[in-house]
Amino acid sequence: MGSISKSKLVVTQSKQTDQLYRRLGLSAIGSAIVAMVMVFIIGPKANHFTISLVWLAVISLVSLYRWISARIYNRLKDREKARHNWKFRFDIGAYMAAISWSLSVWLFYPLGHPAYQVMMILVMAGVAGGAISILSYDKKIITYYLLIILVVTDIRLIMLGDELSLQLALLNTLYYLFVLKGGRDIANGFYELLVLREDTEEHNLTLLSATESVARIGYWQWDMQSANIELSSNLVTMCGADSKFVEFNSCLKKVHDDDRLRVQMAIDSVLKSGEESSVEYRLHAREADDWIIMNQVIKRITDSSDQLFLLGTVQDISVIKSAEQKIFDMAYYDELTGLANRGHFREHLLDQIKHVSRNKTQLAVLFLDLDGFKEINDTLGHDMGDMYLQEISKLLKSKVRDEDFVARLGGDEFSIVLDSIQDGMFAAETAERCLALKQQAIKVGNQSILPRMSIGIAIYPQDGEDADTLLRSADAAMYSAKQNGKHSFAFYDAQMTADAAERLELESDLRKALENNEFKLVYQPKVSVIDERVAGVEALIRWIHPVRGFVSPDNFIDTAERIGLINEIGEWVIETASLQQQQWKAQGLQLEMAVNVSSSHFSSDNFVQYVESIQQRYDIKDGELEIEITESMSRDTAKHINVCKELHQKGIKVAIDDFGTGYSSLSVLKQLQVNTLKVDRSFIQHLPDDESSALMVKAIVAMGLGLGFDIVAEGVETEAQTLFLRQLGSPYIQGYYFSRPVEAEQIPELAKTRFQISPPNQPV
Repeated sequence: MGSISKSKLVVTQSKQTDQLYRRLGLSAIGSAIVAMVMVFIIGPKANHFTISLVWLAVISLVSLYRWISARIYNRLKDREKARHNWKFRFDIGAYMAAISWSLSVWLFYPLGHPAYQVMMILVMAGVAGGAISILSYDKKIITYYLLIILVVTDIRLIMLGDELSLQLALLNTLYYLFVLKGGRDIANGFYELLVLREDTEEHNLTLLSATESVARIGYWQWDMQSANIELSSNLVTMCGADSKFVEFNSCLKKVHDDDRLRVQMAIDSVLKSGEESSVEYRLHAREADDWIIMNQVIKRITDSSDQLFLLGTVQDISVIKSAEQKIFDMAYYDELTGLANRGHFREHLLDQIKHVSRNKTQLAVLFLDLDGFKEINDTLGHDMGDMYLQEISKLLKSKVRDEDFVARLGGDEFSIVLDSIQDGMFAAETAERCLALKQQAIKVGNQSILPRMSIGIAIYPQDGEDADTLLRSADAAMYSAKQNGKHSFAFYDAQMTADAAERLELESDLRKALENNEFKLVYQPKVSVIDERVAGVEALIRWIHPVRGFVSPDNFIDTAERIGLINEIGEWVIETASLQQQQWKAQGLQLEMAVNVSSSHFSSDNFVQYVESIQQRYDIKDGELEIEITESMSRDTAKHINVCKELHQKGIKVAIDDFGTGYSSLSVLKQLQVNTLKVDRSFIQHLPDDESSALMVKAIVAMGLGLGFDIVAEGVETEAQTLFLRQLGSPYIQGYYFSRPVEAEQIPELAKTRFQISPPNQPV
């Protein structure tokens, strides 16, 4: 800014002070009203309502001081004598207001209520944005005002330290820096505009154009005797106009259809009342696919010849609105799927409970959990898992009405709120439509997945009269559906609450089981058909609970998977079994040890390294340790080829357990480099009488032996089954016919036993 004469500076500063006080009264009233609304909405959520009332009293006094100052100043006839004092009073009032507003986040910030936290920050942002229209006549005031609020607010958010607060602090900083930049640019523009009024109109317009471009603002004026509006150079660019003189209706057509009437009404109001008006609207620029958001202030002026003009200032506030929208989306929507998040879901459910309560209707909450999602994540990778969740989200939305509400609660859990239903039948029909998604294969990478899910249904009001109870009831019903075979739905009943409590207690006990040494291993012999002796054993985990007694693996393995303990338990099994194998070898007993591992453990990044460390610690030779994985785990060829290859290189064998129940192809088996196929007991139990089972087992044994695999038949319980398998050429047999799983101390004696496998009077 160039230097100006002292006399011109005095005139300019006088006009600045006039402009500052001109709108101060209404702003002070608005500030007090906004503060009151914020206190009564947010204050109760902060558990400091009394403090918020004290704060409201303080800011009301500050607003009253500023309002009285504005009233007195605007009625003064001779302002020049005390101009400096009045400017000082204005500054003091502005800084007191800034300090008062910024202290709100310290005095009654709603901890534990993310939506209200975002609301408070948005209110503060609105206050800061609104201050531009009042304070932007003075660069120093607008700078200090915004910096006070920014610094005090960000210090509070950063000290809280949680993820949401830090994200809000970042967005808050970006927003205030943008507003500060715009405010200072506008202040510079207005200051120069006042100076330039002392110069020629041509010189004024030249400098104003530069200011417009920097601050993303434009100006227009309309001589009411003409049909054309005169646009500033920057506004010509923003509107995509061909010239600075544009017909009014042509400008209006660029406004979004939904906003056009509001803009016209604002102009009509200014013409009729003479009062200044402000309006926000969306404007379509030249060759732009997106709408830019404009904030426009319109004022009526009359020149010295009493000719009527309209003057408008326009600012592109798209960036500000975008920042506000990002804050809102972060608080209410799931970033991955675009569905409502848990917080938004809860607010919606609370609102709908009030609605149906008034209308004497019902609503249903459906709690959905994807079956097998952890396996998908572990075998295909997290990126593919995310893609699967995105596709599931789209499909779920397609199965409900427009008025129904779908949310992702987290992980693989979703929920649907069905509003205003008459009975549970509609909820059941919706659940059936969701379950029918199993017929639509979802393509994820090179894999096609048939969606499976378990659904729990809770009905308001009989299954819960508040949001939290309803969600717990639906969750309990979902768990019941999962326990009863998965891919089904269940309505809530009271017994499920007791089951849920039992489940939570089991989870708590399971977390302590490793620490308290409550697990033990038993061993089931694997018998060689040729030698008729024990060739190896399979280590099987057992949980001896101090109160419950024996707990079957079927009752705790899934729980261990769900709460993230399965890897620790798996490592304990591998190490304990390896230690036992070492002790047997010291006794001269050479037995192959087979251990089962979970999908997540086998897929973990450090699994091979862990097995190698055990191999070295217990001096495990090649072929002495075999890792068993289920056939369904082996579907991710790319993921598991490397793991199997590394284990193979280290002399660790790999077996596919429950073979025949999954989807392995011959090409997959060849690439995985496995050593053993274990025929699932579901085929063995019907031998030899069931023809289909017999054909299946014959095919598996013939194929496996032909490809060079070892074959182990599991679940053998009768002599007839044993003889049938021997005739097929199965080299190994395992089951109750020879021995149940036994304590480690019994294995040496069993190892001495010669089992009768061949028919009497026939050679082995």
